[in-house]
Amino acid sequence: MKPYHGLLKLARLLQEGHRFEELIASAATQGDSAYVLMRMAMLSHIGGATAQSWELQHEALQLQRHYRTEADRQPSRFRLLVVMRSGFMLDNTPLDFLLEDSSIACEWLYVLPDLPLPEQLPEHDAVFIAIGHLERNRQLFDRLLPLLRSTRRPIFNLPRAGFGFERHRLNELLRDIPGVVVPQTFAIARDQLKAVVAHDLPLPLIIRPLISQAGKALQRLLLPKELDVYLAAQPEAFFYVAPYVDYQSADGLYRKCRLLMLRGVPWVCHYAISSHWMVHFQTAGMEQDAAKREEEARFMATADSDFCHRHRAALAEIYARVRLDYFVIDCGETADGQLLFFEADNTSLVHATDSIALYPYKQVQMQKVFSAFRDMLGAP
Repeated sequence: MKPYHGLLKLARLLQEGHRFEELIASAATQGDSAYVLMRMAMLSHIGGATAQSWELQHEALQLQRHYRTEADRQPSRFRLLVVMRSGFMLDNTPLDFLLEDSSIACEWLYVLPDLPLPEQLPEHDAVFIAIGHLERNRQLFDRLLPLLRSTRRPIFNLPRAGFGFERHRLNELLRDIPGVVVPQTFAIARDQLKAVVAHDLPLPLIIRPLISQAGKALQRLLLPKELDVYLAAQPEAFFYVAPYVDYQSADGLYRKCRLLMLRGVPWVCHYAISSHWMVHFQTAGMEQDAAKREEEARFMATADSDFCHRHRAALAEIYARVRLDYFVIDCGETADGQLLFFEADNTSLVHATDSIALYPYKQVQMQKVFSAFRDMLGAP
């Protein structure tokens, strides 16, 4: 089987100065149409050509559903079978970011509802279920289970029947945990929104489309008239609505922490500080503000004895209810010191791709995270 490069490897090659045409041509020399199409799909995705990337990946998967990545460090000492659905980042757990520069080789197995499964699983030392949006892909799990029963190797992140990360169901699952503030989230049809907002849910509220990721179309509503303006720009039929919980710190800034939960152990992956209530690391101004980066460095250095220690009971209970080996939590803290739950999933990005010059402390922290992940898998 020909070697396969994931999104991260291709992005690294582009950063090093390789051109799109060069990377496609190098794939073509392998003489494998599926391999060429998959590389073209990933390069198109990196370049922002979303529709084209999906079309190219669809063509590739019609030809072949099993691909292989050799370990960055040779010789390979562990082979991980990664089970995915079609798609790119945010559709599956982005494991290539956690396995960079490791001695773990990967077998990438795509499963689709309308294409046959392999008669047997590729050779492996462990299986990781990377399929995201569990609630939308239950049919895939029903098909997969008989095949997964054939392995005697450990299987990670196989969800229990009926579990998913839908915001309203997840929030209902977690909202009575002591020490955790989980704003009650409602899934509401478009034609019912005005009545619900007018009579049942006091402002301020946050609203977003039912299918929305990375803060897309997320907005805070402070005045009733803002709902009309919002709906005029959003064509979706269903929305999530929740009370807005003010978590502004005494200095006027907002802080958000990303935790990776590995079998119940929390690992800090970033800590963003922003002047805006909707905190995204990329737009928080961390690059331009040395004081923010210094605070993030202190937070990471002390998290085990401070933040994670203070919230250890709450995080342990969240893990006990979610019951997945691997998932990401985005959270903050209220003025009275409670954990403010924003969201959780198994597809959020966990990485070490930030500038080493600006964020040297992150390399130290993320290598700890990656080592803990490999330990969980049982990889040497």
